[in-house]
Amino acid sequence: MTAERLEFASASTLLKLLRERAITSSQLLDLYLSRIEQHNPTYNLVVTFDIDRARREAALADERRARGESNGPLDGLPITIKESFEAVGMPASCGFPHLRDHFPDSDADSVQLLRAAGAIIFGKTNLPQGASDWQSFNPNYGLSRNPWDPGRSPGGSSGGSAGSVAAGFTAFEMGSDIGGSIRIPAHFCGVFGHKATYGLVPTRGHIPPPPGALYETQLGVAGPLARSAEDLALVLPLVAKPEARKHLRPARHERLEDFCVGVWLGDGEYLLDNAYRDALEDYFAALEEAGARLERVPLPVDPRESYETYMNALFAIVGAAAPGEADEFARFIEGDPTGIAEKMVRYMRTTLPEWFAVQDRREHLFRSWASYFDRYDVLLCPAVPIVAFPHMAEGEGVHSEQLERRIIVNGKEQPYLDFTWQGLATVANLPATVMPTGRFVDGLPAGMQIIGPHFEDLTAIRFAEMAERAAGAYVPPPAVSG
Repeated sequence: MTAERLEFASASTLLKLLRERAITSSQLLDLYLSRIEQHNPTYNLVVTFDIDRARREAALADERRARGESNGPLDGLPITIKESFEAVGMPASCGFPHLRDHFPDSDADSVQLLRAAGAIIFGKTNLPQGASDWQSFNPNYGLSRNPWDPGRSPGGSSGGSAGSVAAGFTAFEMGSDIGGSIRIPAHFCGVFGHKATYGLVPTRGHIPPPPGALYETQLGVAGPLARSAEDLALVLPLVAKPEARKHLRPARHERLEDFCVGVWLGDGEYLLDNAYRDALEDYFAALEEAGARLERVPLPVDPRESYETYMNALFAIVGAAAPGEADEFARFIEGDPTGIAEKMVRYMRTTLPEWFAVQDRREHLFRSWASYFDRYDVLLCPAVPIVAFPHMAEGEGVHSEQLERRIIVNGKEQPYLDFTWQGLATVANLPATVMPTGRFVDGLPAGMQIIGPHFEDLTAIRFAEMAERAAGAYVPPPAVSG
């Protein structure tokens, strides 16, 4: 690979070059920092740094490698992580002004695992305040822009993460997801992102919940973003909880044609823009030409029941953590023609008996999906209704303000707060990989979501790897690759 393309290489390729001493960790770190200096003023993706420590660690990695030693499978690989993960030496505010000066004295569990594997964490990437928007802006760090089009959102909440991977600012990234926060940015920015099975990757030390909390939020997960599916397969076991690794099952198949694949594009139940649908259909055709066995299937669950159960669970969690949110939403009920405000207020005031009923409905969803995966290996579906949308960066980005925003689907205004596609996997605790297809809508990347069986994350990732080889995937954004 030529030097000028090194920034867009996969992490797996970079590790090979490091092991062969074709490059050094210090050189790779300098390359990323140079690119950030050149392009970050336009895109505002990386927002805080720990450069002195990173330089020391890179030099030590180079010395080890010269002696033929290694400090783990990621030894000497420079990366950034989402700002919401606590990491010693950098602030962790999650965009909240009152946490602007929160410098933790210990790393989040997943950060500890990354460092133990040898990764060098040199910076942190932007996100929305509270990690609760599909744009990435906050009072602390401002607005992040999509490297495919600075007038568009990179997604949220891991928007800075996905944008940095796409722009060649980092070898890979670490994000988090409770409402599509890994998958939507991966789709918007044209990279790979994996929402892990719930409970596989530790989230202690991620904000929210508040600093110092030891509990892990229901539905919330962490996972990697990268420029290849191979990188997801490399990183995921390394950041899995040691006690959970025994549950992580190997991929069901190694060849594209051996996968039994279901496809569901909404059937009128969930919104989907026609141009995005056409891009996916073109990709499906390429997969079938390469030997994939795709079958149009109904969902194993009722789409609306799954959606409502997810919304109830999600906003019951929001309401329990921030009781005042329900009152904020209540102000919008009278003027909200969508009815979403009233629904969210009701869900944020979920009682304990109602919560138990939600958990029972989720158990039915778990079992229905398990039956589906007895026959099929993965389900292919969209990531969200549309590709990256123009910025609507007003206010602080909290959910109540988002009620008044609209997205355009097939020429019509639709509610901004559409949790349908991303809720399918989340409410059922399932893993889901979003991958780029190499297809575009108005010059913007079109991603595909791959939902896999419980604790069979590597099956979804392996299918993405085979699809990537067969039909094309990551493409560097032209504005940052010239």
